Amino acid sequence: MLEGCKLDPKLINALVERWRLETRKFYLPCGECTITLEDVALQLGLLVDGPAVMGPVIIPSKEDLCEAFLG
Repeated sequence: MLEGCKLDPKLINALVERWRLETRKFYLPCGECTITLEDVALQLGLLVDGPAVMGPVIIPSKEDLCEAFLG
């Protein structure tokens, strides 16, 4: 799924150093920043359209789970 995604250890380290658990935000030189699910979906190329998942859902296998949520 993340074949084209390159992880930069220096960037990850910089973000970890700027994360504050108390506020769940990154504190950057330009101000504070919150990462949303939409941001993650755009970066990973995930689909965000479709019905909302509410309540318990029974899915028999991991493959079915991926198919149900990712299409």
